[in-house]
Amino acid sequence: MLKSGHMFKIIPAIDILGGQVVRLTEGDYARSKIYASAPAAVARKWQATGARLLHLVDLDGARAGRPVNLESLKKIRAAVSCELEFGGGLRTEADVAQIFALGIDYAILGSIALKDKPLTQKLVEKYADKIIIGIDARRGKVAAAGWLENSDIDALDLIKEMEKLGVRKIIYTEITRDGTLSGADIALYKKLAAYTKIEIIASGGAASNADVRQLSALPLGGVIIGKALYENKIDLQELLK
Repeated sequence: MLKSGHMFKIIPAIDILGGQVVRLTEGDYARSKIYASAPAAVARKWQATGARLLHLVDLDGARAGRPVNLESLKKIRAAVSCELEFGGGLRTEADVAQIFALGIDYAILGSIALKDKPLTQKLVEKYADKIIIGIDARRGKVAAAGWLENSDIDALDLIKEMEKLGVRKIIYTEITRDGTLSGADIALYKKLAAYTKIEIIASGGAASNADVRQLSALPLGGVIIGKALYENKIDLQELLK
């Protein structure tokens, strides 16, 4: 989707819990809804609809602190040729190397960007733009460990720290909107895009094609769409025309 002179990516999310495709509401594992039992088939569907990049999340991994759903990951990689970004439980250099060895294109770091700046810097220096930082926040304060832990760290401060480390791309999720179908926080993403030179990907709350179009008018890198896609509130084919 080309808007106002920049490429804006529409990125379908595939969140995996127990080998199945689910969506959580506000990051709550107790409020999960199963949408499909075969993640690879879902990946094929979104690629066939026109997606060029898929956002894969290992929800078991985020909780366990190490990637868990690697079999699903292998099947997805074998099923599609489009680019894949993966997050959930990547806490060590070996974890990151492992998913790159499986053919994943981008690694999303969440908790370690918060807790281990030297390792984050090392990985950014080693892999450059293949490393994406995932910042998940509740009303401006960062959450970690699959959103189970809250912190007093201001998300804007963390963005500035990531800028200093040479990070090129951040996925910013507003947890209070995620999986709620309440609409994306347009004002928030407008503020973030003006605040940093890092490419920002919006995530959380996009509930309609109109939401996606509003976001695409901002200087953002793209949007991740989840529940609205699975609940047929977003028409991916129409957006990707």
